Amino acid sequence: MAVNITRFHNVFLYQSRATVPELLEDLKVLAVLDARAESQRVLLTLGAWPTLIPGVALSILSFGVWALGADSELVTAAGLVGATLFAAGVLLFVWRDSLKQRDLDNRRYGLAEVLLKRLQIDLEPDATVRLKLDLRQDDVREKRVNEDMVGWWNTQFFVDPWFTLEGPLADGSVVRIHMVERLQKRERSKTSASGRTKIKTKRKGSARLEVSLRVKPERHPGLGAMKAQATAAARLPPRVELERVRVAADRLSMRVRLAHDWAVQVKRTPDDPETPAFWKQALAKDDASRTATMMLLSLYQVVHYARRRGKLQAARARRQSV
Repeated sequence: MAVNITRFHNVFLYQSRATVPELLEDLKVLAVLDARAESQRVLLTLGAWPTLIPGVALSILSFGVWALGADSELVTAAGLVGATLFAAGVLLFVWRDSLKQRDLDNRRYGLAEVLLKRLQIDLEPDATVRLKLDLRQDDVREKRVNEDMVGWWNTQFFVDPWFTLEGPLADGSVVRIHMVERLQKRERSKTSASGRTKIKTKRKGSARLEVSLRVKPERHPGLGAMKAQATAAARLPPRVELERVRVAADRLSMRVRLAHDWAVQVKRTPDDPETPAFWKQALAKDDASRTATMMLLSLYQVVHYARRRGKLQAARARRQSV
């Protein structure tokens, strides 16, 4: 499925049911669009400042000379040039800001790409996978769910269910990976002793990652009573908090909490002696792709145990019937 670029730039939503190679091709298109927007914004910034600053300086200088009574064609021309440069710089900044939505969060399509590649070997051949990505900013108005005071802070609350990946695995089960991000934007005014009023802002949030498996209950007898085993089987990276485990006769799921600044894939650890010092802080972030993989493996431990127990019970029943 080819990405409709015009439509995507209107809604910044991607949703498709296709094979993994087709989805990966679409994600490459999104990455190209994002890289193009990033480079355009950089170029516009580089062009805006050298235009705006001389325009302001020339306008102020021309006005100062005119105020001193030196009225000439040269002063007038300098003032017009300064005003033109100033307007051009402002327009370049406005143009740059208009491209902000097109500058996507690389982590979002990056996480989809990594998980699709990892799951590909376990999916049914030519399986159709459903992928949904909401690539809008996490603080757009449509994602705001409430506004209230938190202490002295005027706070806006945002909920962003931006990621869903679902597909059939080769063993007959269906995997679903879902991520929701929650954001708080806080703002308050503070008056200093000198009487100046300052506006302070801050952002805080978290991400909830959920992995679930839907299985055939006749092949997994007693699965619904294995919540304790599923909780004990959970293996997660450091700092990742287990929030919830649910188990039913035909499905089980696990949900965890990640920090808001999670990373797609951390290839080194902060303790690695070859890791440069300035990378250590970035490498300490929660690895979302590794967390999803470990959650899926943890759930499969329970599924395999229930399936093995079902086979043993079936074999025992056959022996008793002979």
